Amino acid sequence: MHDPELVEGFIADSREMIDEVEPYLIELQKSFEAEGDVDEEILNTIFRLFHSLKGAAGFLHLDNVTRVTHEAETLLNHLREGKLTLNDTQMDMIFEASDFIRKLLSSIEEKGSDEGFESEAEEIVESLRKTIAGPAGNISSDEQPAASNDQPGAPPDDPSVSPVPETTDEEPVASDEQLLITPEMKKQFIEESDELLEEVEQNLLALEGGEGQGEGLAGAFRNIHSFKGNCGFFGYSELERLSHKSETVLEHMKNGAVEACGENISVLLRIVDMLRGGIADVSEGGQGRIQGCDLLLELLDDMIPAAEEEQPAEGKPIGEILVERGDATPEAVESALEIQSKPLGEILVDMGKTTPKAVEKALSQQEKQGKTKKVVRRDIRVDLDKLNELNDLVGELVTAQAMVVRNPDLKGHEFENFEKAAHHLEQISASLQDVAMSLRMIPVSGLFRKMMRLVHDLSRKAGKRVDLRMKGEETEVDKTVIEVISDPLVHIIRNSVDHGIEPPDERERAGKNPTGMVELEAKHEGGEVWITVRDDGKGLDRERILAKAIQKGLIEGDGKDMADKEIFGLIFEPGFSTAEKVTDISGRGVGMDVVRKNIDQLKGRVDVQSTAGEGTTISIRIPLTLAIIEGMLVRSGESRYLIPLLAIKESFRPKLEHVTVMPGGQEMVRVREELIPVARLSHVYRLGNGNGRLDEGLLIILENQGKSMCLFVDEILGQMETVIKGLPGFMGNIQGVSGC
Repeated sequence: MHDPELVEGFIADSREMIDEVEPYLIELQKSFEAEGDVDEEILNTIFRLFHSLKGAAGFLHLDNVTRVTHEAETLLNHLREGKLTLNDTQMDMIFEASDFIRKLLSSIEEKGSDEGFESEAEEIVESLRKTIAGPAGNISSDEQPAASNDQPGAPPDDPSVSPVPETTDEEPVASDEQLLITPEMKKQFIEESDELLEEVEQNLLALEGGEGQGEGLAGAFRNIHSFKGNCGFFGYSELERLSHKSETVLEHMKNGAVEACGENISVLLRIVDMLRGGIADVSEGGQGRIQGCDLLLELLDDMIPAAEEEQPAEGKPIGEILVERGDATPEAVESALEIQSKPLGEILVDMGKTTPKAVEKALSQQEKQGKTKKVVRRDIRVDLDKLNELNDLVGELVTAQAMVVRNPDLKGHEFENFEKAAHHLEQISASLQDVAMSLRMIPVSGLFRKMMRLVHDLSRKAGKRVDLRMKGEETEVDKTVIEVISDPLVHIIRNSVDHGIEPPDERERAGKNPTGMVELEAKHEGGEVWITVRDDGKGLDRERILAKAIQKGLIEGDGKDMADKEIFGLIFEPGFSTAEKVTDISGRGVGMDVVRKNIDQLKGRVDVQSTAGEGTTISIRIPLTLAIIEGMLVRSGESRYLIPLLAIKESFRPKLEHVTVMPGGQEMVRVREELIPVARLSHVYRLGNGNGRLDEGLLIILENQGKSMCLFVDEILGQMETVIKGLPGFMGNIQGVSGC
């Protein structure tokens, strides 16, 4: 059984990789439809993600994950090599493989294994093989290695995942980790490892001697990569870790980020010797132990930092791209550079050495390369409970600091040094609070990327063409908030695609682009995050919503005097739907009420705007975090309370002539021709005071779910931000109090 932390890390990493794969697949498909060419960079990225996932699964002996990722990787490799032409069937199969891997990851999370899905895995593997073979059936998945060694910069052939040999009752062969490894396989592994390490050594020696630097580096990288894959498959973790780190150093040498100097090559040669020692340990029945493995890893780590500095976000020179694509010769580019007086692409076109279309594609590729350059980050995973505990402690610190600084015993005294120290402590506490909160924040980009797959699937199912645009993906929100708003976004987008966006022919008749648009936007506004979903569909039908609301008894009268905002808000009522027919996408009226329920849970609000024939905009306003509340501090008698700013509409001191007392004793106040009920805070919490006149205090208008009320308080003390904690268990649930 593997270390639970190792499995947990694998699950988290794999989910991140699958989340990355899906948007890239959609982008690849769109790029192909628009330009007629496969975007090699995106395809290579998808390939590498599946390759990494396969390697990690092989190391943990997760056979079903390994088989499916291996076959998907083979399909992607055929696309990279031009043996297949991209089509919808291939994309559907990769999506299906991704969905199945998600399913397996859930199983691994639940029971630590991907067993029990063999038949389903076999079906997907067989479908992938048929897709690879194509209509003619002339290409088999075993005919070509999973990765091409000739592809520059791409992971080479990885023999770490070979078909697991079948066994019978007469020939049982199993290891402690349930991996079927025969003595012959082990012998072959040792022989192959010796050969690969010999090749690596020769490559490094040639490199040290200054012979064929590019070939030497590529060869060393390729061979150490294959060695690493073999070690991972057989479960020799120290050999795999050390070879993986060596591979990273070689990759940085290829990129020029680490110098291929004699000193660095000597370190790598020493590593090769240690790897040989590990293989010798395997041949003697050991697990490939390497003496001082951690020290060697640190030694390699010291070589890497220079490669992890931020690189300027620039793509390759356009001349280099044109040569790589075969759209211009090196000689033509060199000649053009000698006479360069305007952009290189224009000169090459004028010289008749390439075409405007080729230059345009090269410029597009250059732009994408610039965008995809990323700063290498170092991340660690932290248990959310630990972050919550840290926030609680920071909250206690802030409270203790306030108690010290505002201690009534200090009233009337002046201590210059104390005040300086207190001010310094206040600054440190505030900074610590900001850092503690930032640890909980994650960008909404991950959530938005999931919506790409949703729109892709829904539009195909509905026979529509829909383009999803995203803005503000870098906006950060508390992780717990992300989890709660995921479902509302799914329901809103389902409705936009199914009910809002019209079919292509209908849009053309209306003078619209046949491809509909759904836009997702996130931004910070004060202490809130605003998430907006817009579509350019047909908009909400006011009259139909009104008729349905009357039919269901949701409103009294004919509703003619109701504002659009009130009528559109009815779509969030449970079971409300104006759909003429129920589809497997939406129409049962069980989705939009989930939106309001989840947003209310976050103490947020949701608004709808719609124009017939032009589209609908749904805006969600939610707090940045649930752990800190931005509020208005008020006093009633001797007690103090914090009211969330999100709930406050306005505050004012009323005039007595605007106050009315109803027959039942309920106080009402007139605000701009609207009567709003009044609640005295002192009465709500039975404070035993607060029977004074309303014009002697202040009224705060609170709004929730479109309804308003006025809260009477003695004084507003100011605005503050504080860490909020749940009430202790012994206090139970107190109506009107959410925390302390």
